Amino acid sequence: MTVSIFCGHPDLENSSSHQFLRAACPEEIHFIPIPTDYDEHFIQESQEILLKSERIYLQFPLYWYQAPGHLVQWLQDLLSDDFLDQNGKRLVGKSLGLIVTVGSPLSYYQAGGKNNVSLSTLFSPYQTLCQTLKWEFLPAFILSQYHYLSEADQFKHYVAFQYYLLNPKRGGFSQRSRWLIDRLRSRQEDFSPELSSKVDLLIDAWEGRLDELEMLDAELPKTTRH
Repeated sequence: MTVSIFCGHPDLENSSSHQFLRAACPEEIHFIPIPTDYDEHFIQESQEILLKSERIYLQFPLYWYQAPGHLVQWLQDLLSDDFLDQNGKRLVGKSLGLIVTVGSPLSYYQAGGKNNVSLSTLFSPYQTLCQTLKWEFLPAFILSQYHYLSEADQFKHYVAFQYYLLNPKRGGFSQRSRWLIDRLRSRQEDFSPELSSKVDLLIDAWEGRLDELEMLDAELPKTTRH
């Protein structure tokens, strides 16, 4: 699957949170910064990438409850009437997800919270866009208050973000565990021999427990709703 991220941060190089997300982006995913002074050539390039991509992410900081202005304008220029008329059928069936950083606690974004509005409500225009284009609207990835995260929490978000990009619907415990095992195996050549041996032992034990859990789950009676 071809996956592309269009990043609309107006000052990407000086944003530690978005540089963190950029560094976490797997090599197989295209990361495209949107310039604040983009030209028609960039729009054409973006349209070509859009047509080739099966899953698209928009990455941006939340500014006053919305995306930065240049990203909104880019999206309007990208999906011009001429482009949609010429490529409408080729666009059907794609999926769109949002990667958003917020400076406030997530508890602010709910009915009765300090901002008294949910993120789902703020993202509804993108959901409507997906309905119009016949795209699937994916769950969003939210990075809240990055500057206050401990190193351990940053690592957790790093792994969670990589998993989200390839598995945006999250999946169950078993699926997420096997994905992480595969990622560990793919990086073992970067480890020292001693650490690699410890990782092998960890993976063997982890896989054994997963097999036991999956066998137990298969044996449990399934409830049926009428």
